[in-house]
Amino acid sequence: MRKGLVFWLLIAALGAAAAFAAGPGERVDFPDLELYDLQGNPSKLSDFRGTVVVLNFWATWCGPCRMELPELEKLYNELGGKGLMVLAVSVDEYRQLVPAFIERMRLTLPVYFVDPATERALGIGTIPFTLVLDKEGKAVRAYPGYSQEGMRDLKKLAAELLAEKRGRGGKS
Repeated sequence: MRKGLVFWLLIAALGAAAAFAAGPGERVDFPDLELYDLQGNPSKLSDFRGTVVVLNFWATWCGPCRMELPELEKLYNELGGKGLMVLAVSVDEYRQLVPAFIERMRLTLPVYFVDPATERALGIGTIPFTLVLDKEGKAVRAYPGYSQEGMRDLKKLAAELLAEKRGRGGKS
């Protein structure tokens, strides 16, 4: 896919996903992002299809992120065995700081980066920024910023999505 097209798909998907921050609505296709783990190995977001994905954008210097990440870790430990993936995507400019931060925070959830072009294309103005994708990779709801109320809603939504049959049409 051409980079220009990817850019506009990302912008459209994030804009539509942001509309879900206040409540449920129509599910929106989300682009198949390429993610890189701490060793630089690539994965695609589509590798996680069939699971409910919580995609969290964060940074080591972000105070609210430091409050939210332990709660996402707990959610990952509670529901990971039931089909929930929590992907923590660092937007840190100095990526070399991330491994020590992860160790200090005792995080075991998967941590990724996106390439700089994708990061710019995402245009996330608020972090933390959390996006929930259903088992088909469609954006269901976005949570800009951090709040305890938002975290409670995210946990409830994750449980509801895990209970859904794949395809929302009764097929498993």
